[in-house]
Amino acid sequence: MAKNTSVNWQFIGNEAAKKASTFTLGSYTSRIMALCDPKIKPILPPLSEAPETSHTAEKAVVKAVLDGSGNAYAPSIGLPAAKSAVAECLSRDLPKKLTGDDVFMTVGCKQAIELAIEILATPKANILLPKPGFPWDMVHAIYNNFEVREYTFLREKNYEIDFDSVRSLVDENTCAILIINPHNPNGNTYSEAHLKQLAELARDLKIMVVSDEVFRWTVFGSNPFVPMAKFSSIVPVISLGSLSKGWSVPGWRTGWLALHDLDGAFKSNKITSALKNFLAIDNKPATVIQAAVPTILEKTPKEFFERRQVFLKEKSDYAFAKLKDIPALTCYHQTEACTFLWTELNLSMFADIKDDEDFCEKLAIEECIVLLPGIAFGLKNWARHSIDMDIFALEDAFARLKSFCKRHATKIKASVNRVK
Repeated sequence: MAKNTSVNWQFIGNEAAKKASTFTLGSYTSRIMALCDPKIKPILPPLSEAPETSHTAEKAVVKAVLDGSGNAYAPSIGLPAAKSAVAECLSRDLPKKLTGDDVFMTVGCKQAIELAIEILATPKANILLPKPGFPWDMVHAIYNNFEVREYTFLREKNYEIDFDSVRSLVDENTCAILIINPHNPNGNTYSEAHLKQLAELARDLKIMVVSDEVFRWTVFGSNPFVPMAKFSSIVPVISLGSLSKGWSVPGWRTGWLALHDLDGAFKSNKITSALKNFLAIDNKPATVIQAAVPTILEKTPKEFFERRQVFLKEKSDYAFAKLKDIPALTCYHQTEACTFLWTELNLSMFADIKDDEDFCEKLAIEECIVLLPGIAFGLKNWARHSIDMDIFALEDAFARLKSFCKRHATKIKASVNRVK
């Protein structure tokens, strides 16, 4: 039998996604997680624990399974009942109401982001993305050879968008600005006045606003959530959302993209038709979950969200206070909605930490804590901390974190003493 090595096979793997894949949160998380040894200490955040979801949501899915309403294929743009339910839910806060025709069901918010990028990625076009921001935006922009320009924030103004940075980036090929509200990882929620200013600026610049609003259900700060589409009478808006964060069911992979049109701009500029075309050749969310969406959105009691918000507020207060006792880490803004805190590393206070990736890798090895490096969100020498765990696990996590920082910082003092 001939050896396989002697055959000049006429196939080779496509590496088109190689560069983009390195920017995913999964790639960073997997690498850091692999450094933890659960035999030494329990891994934090706990891998096996997930927040409890709404019993209403669970029962709605079970009913869809038992009555067979989710057994068949759904249309590529989504199950009509699900689309209408999302439209009705989003319209509660809007002066201009949506219909089911304005909504497209997606495989989680990730696919909604992917679609927003794909329908705009024409030759020479560029898009404005936040820095820091959710890496999935960057991943698909890279994969589609879409030029990215990154705008910044005003930390002293609770991380409002720096409109001067936006103006400086826009040219005749800029088509959209993508915002995250509430913002991950900054943790802030934009005020109504700020969003109105953004709408007016976008109109002046002739670009649309794409708003990722997946954390809208978990707002617990003093700044109430305001949907960007409230200003769709000023500028065309695409809003993105999903069940994942509000109902704590990321594994259900069910989201949506909604078009908040202005004077038919989306239709006349082929946005609507592009969406339908891409969805025709793309994956679809499970019909059985879509069949449950009307009940989930309509009948989940507000007490469910209130309990979740109280839980996160308590953890945010605790974690923010504990970070003040760790001089090497600075959190400038206490999160108002997300399940994370965003901190800057003071590398001068460490003896042997080179950068954020080195910090997170050594922390995983020594303390079995999984933090994500800031570079995963586009900003070097920062780190994102999860607060979504019970208070005992959170206390343990911050005790380990403080011990790690002290252990590495004491080496600085020791080296100084040796010089003396």
